[in-house]
Amino acid sequence: MGGDGPRGALPARVSRNLPLALSGAARRFAEDPWRGRVALDRAWRRLRGARSAGTPARGRGPSAALRRAVAIDDLAAAEDVLARLGVDDPQRPMAEGAVLLLRGRIDALLGSTPEDPRARPWRRAAQRQARMLGSSLPASLRGPRVEPPVEATRSRPPARILHVVTNSLPLTQAGSTIRTQGVVHAQRSAGWDAQVVTRPGYPVLYGELDAARLQVVDGVPYHRLLPTLMPPADGVDREYRRLLDELVRDLDPHLLHAASDHVNARAALEVGRARGIPVAYEVRTFFEDTWLASHGGEESRDSDVYRLLRERHTEVILAADSVTTLSDAMRDEILARGASPDRVVVTPNAVDPSFLSPRVPAPRAREALGLPEAYWVGSIATFQRYEGLETLVDAVAGLRDAGSDARILLVGDGPALADLRARAASAGVPLVAPGRVPFAEVLGYYDALDVFALPRTATALNERVTALKPLEAQARGLPVVGSDLPAVREVVPTESPLVPAGDAPALAAALAVLADPVARAERGEAARAWVASCRTWPYVTEAYRGAYAALGVPVGASGRP
Repeated sequence: MGGDGPRGALPARVSRNLPLALSGAARRFAEDPWRGRVALDRAWRRLRGARSAGTPARGRGPSAALRRAVAIDDLAAAEDVLARLGVDDPQRPMAEGAVLLLRGRIDALLGSTPEDPRARPWRRAAQRQARMLGSSLPASLRGPRVEPPVEATRSRPPARILHVVTNSLPLTQAGSTIRTQGVVHAQRSAGWDAQVVTRPGYPVLYGELDAARLQVVDGVPYHRLLPTLMPPADGVDREYRRLLDELVRDLDPHLLHAASDHVNARAALEVGRARGIPVAYEVRTFFEDTWLASHGGEESRDSDVYRLLRERHTEVILAADSVTTLSDAMRDEILARGASPDRVVVTPNAVDPSFLSPRVPAPRAREALGLPEAYWVGSIATFQRYEGLETLVDAVAGLRDAGSDARILLVGDGPALADLRARAASAGVPLVAPGRVPFAEVLGYYDALDVFALPRTATALNERVTALKPLEAQARGLPVVGSDLPAVREVVPTESPLVPAGDAPALAAALAVLADPVARAERGEAARAWVASCRTWPYVTEAYRGAYAALGVPVGASGRP
């Protein structure tokens, strides 16, 4: 990963960014001191080089537990506190308010009486949510352009694409940031002038006090929108538009291509329409379904937050001149919301061709990591509760009961990891979880595995949104065993072993077959060949070429043989 600027410029950058960092921290503390403590803890850990962020120091009693649960957005923890309080407990109204907030029931929370003074932070948070999510797209921006603007149809190669995203590598390692890097790197390799801009305040507000306004990561330029001071919450969108407009004026792109979520899309739409530049929107996930998966599931589908998130997301989908998305299942959902089929293009997840390089033999890779010889299955991800990895723990427990020395390797972090550790310990399953690792070290962990597990639960999110990590695993020659869901079927070859979601015995049976090295090697080579044939970023770039050309962007003729 590359850097930027001379070393001597670092103190000047820190001095310049310090007011932004302090004003952002002050805003967080003013809105919610406990959320402020979470943000400060994360920034401090990053400054110290820690691999994962923590939570605020634990206080005593239900009140502290509730504030911590809201600060880290943990509905299960808040419900646990509520379940332990009697009906006449004086702290019960506070707990009920926290649960209403985390379940997205804004109207119920704001309308509840009498008001418990200790629940006032929940009411203020609900009011902020209502203001932010209740602001619909202006009528002038609704609906795509009928024709590309004249300026965009002029032949001015190379094509200049500005991708508008939330965050990025190297600080934020997630499927979306890896996708941004892969997409833009491939587009630049195709001869296009593709660049990226991140959301205002990033990455300074996340602990990178020495961030420059331009950072080049492995040849990809990332522009940082860094105001002098972070505005109040109700002024962030205006500042986003202003800073993005200034950058667009300087870069003069042919196209703005925003990526999930709707906040990025709205900023791009407002700037693009004002400057006569076409706007594409990439639906990388349905954030309303992501929210739903960790805020009560189907029981919260009728909540205010889910409804408003869906409305805001649908608005920008229908307003964009072109929509790209990751899978056929996602395309079907986008069409169901009213998008025109000729505006929606599938640009699937993929891998950098470097992932197809020869694999280090598993015994050598494990030795390098200090892992004993065994049958290693696992995953590399951000571990959310809807990933279904408790099913993997139960399946491996079954394998061990049958005499297999099966073990689990989980690389990454997330809210579900502590529960997975506890479940594995209770079941007597050896589980190694090194936390987040630098992107450059990921290949070694893939090579140490025998099988990659994708036992996702049957939620709306998992049925539609495809994952990137299983493609990386298959590029390394690993077979994938996962849940039989539409989005999982789209990231594996047709002959891959898929089992019913949540069925631990079926998962154990599929893993038992792959305990045979010969069967495992055959599946792994087939998976690798499939990824090489149709799931690399240069291959996917051709789908972008068609989408961009339809908007008058000078992308040239197809580069595919």
